[in-house]
Amino acid sequence: MAKIKIVVVESPNPIDLLEGRSESDGLVSACKLIGHQSISFFAKSRREFKEICLYLASADTEHASKHPSAPLFLHLSCHGNCEGIAFGSNVLDWKALVQDLEPILDNPLYEGNFALAISSCGSGEHDLYEHFLSRIEDDVEAKIPQYIFSIPGDSVYWGEALVGWVLFYHKLSSINLGDKSKVQDALKEIYYGTKLKFSYHRWDKKTKKYKTFTPKPG
Repeated sequence: MAKIKIVVVESPNPIDLLEGRSESDGLVSACKLIGHQSISFFAKSRREFKEICLYLASADTEHASKHPSAPLFLHLSCHGNCEGIAFGSNVLDWKALVQDLEPILDNPLYEGNFALAISSCGSGEHDLYEHFLSRIEDDVEAKIPQYIFSIPGDSVYWGEALVGWVLFYHKLSSINLGDKSKVQDALKEIYYGTKLKFSYHRWDKKTKKYKTFTPKPG
């Protein structure tokens, strides 16, 4: 079984909390039951998000007693739109998000690949990959995400998203992320079985481009 390390960073609106809408608690619990390693953080502002990124940048493979080179997934559960995401009252465009992720990407001590999962309204229309590509232009050895997963559409409903992400991480527990056809099959199975759609941008080392995939109606 393929295992991954999942870090969930959640930033709900205060009303979401008052009304019991949260993705992180259920997702982390489910991922642990599946067999992944998973933790969560709460970010009320961009400053707190940057502090979380700096903390995660201290991760090192040497301290990992299990799955030392497993892919590290950063799962962002926030409000947002096609132009960016919000941490509390701080709205970040995609370029600013990439800037805040740089400490994690620049960490040489963790050997596993890095992947990004975005659970927010409008995130399926992001142009994150373009900003990650600018890192490669400046430094061909720079680390960028192996995958960027998101949910297409203008609206993401937290209950449906939670179910979808649990299924998503369950499917990933039995496949190798390096096998793009297996990843595509997993997204297709989720879509055909539940109508919950996920898309990805996958870094292709041969072409030096991000390749996009979204399941189509069967």
